[in-house]
Amino acid sequence: MSSFWKNEPLEKVIRYPIEYHQIHQEKVKPSKRLEVQEANDLFFVTNETSSLTSFYIYFGIGVFALIFIWITASQKSSSEEIISFYAISLPFLLIGLFHLIVFFLVPVKEIVLDRINGKITYPRLFGNKEHRTIQFDSLHVFETMTTTGDFATTGKKIRIRDRKYDYTWDLESSKPDEYWSFMVWYMDKNRPLPPGTAFDPYRKNDFERRKAEGFPEPLYQSFIDTPEDTVEQQKERKKIGGW
Repeated sequence: MSSFWKNEPLEKVIRYPIEYHQIHQEKVKPSKRLEVQEANDLFFVTNETSSLTSFYIYFGIGVFALIFIWITASQKSSSEEIISFYAISLPFLLIGLFHLIVFFLVPVKEIVLDRINGKITYPRLFGNKEHRTIQFDSLHVFETMTTTGDFATTGKKIRIRDRKYDYTWDLESSKPDEYWSFMVWYMDKNRPLPPGTAFDPYRKNDFERRKAEGFPEPLYQSFIDTPEDTVEQQKERKKIGGW
């Protein structure tokens, strides 16, 4: 498995149609962790703050182990043996409590795509409150493999690699190629907004903005069609912008 920092950054190219990662209105859930906070013609914001899922998993395993041991422990077992049995559940309980503490103490972390100004804001790792804002053109995103504990390959994901500060932030592991195409498409302010009902109320305003600018050429290459919302708008773009 090659290390992601030895690879070249992903090209800012739209290679895949947006299907799995379409942003529909029901996906926009302000103030909900790990959900889309805002999706319009100006900003696309996702909350990256950890949820309670890990707490439920580890603490649940620990509690289940305690109950199982309490039910099945033989009366003939010595107190030392019973204590050793109970100790099996302790690491799970402690890890669960650790994730609970992180849930309440970790600062809010967001990824903010600023479509008009061509900027992206992304968080530092773990408990650091700092977010860094850079031009999207300067963003380095790498593809890397996901593995299990025995290093068996299970899939791939994409992540930000910040060369200056030497840290990373994972972006997506579910259809990461398509997600990267979505990000590039959204950040190409000269193209229509990506598909998804969350963007529908803003398509006309976005069209009028680009029309007033003379429909400039797209910022990034695309291997798929990125048509306007209506046939009439498409004709107008072709007439004025020539593409």
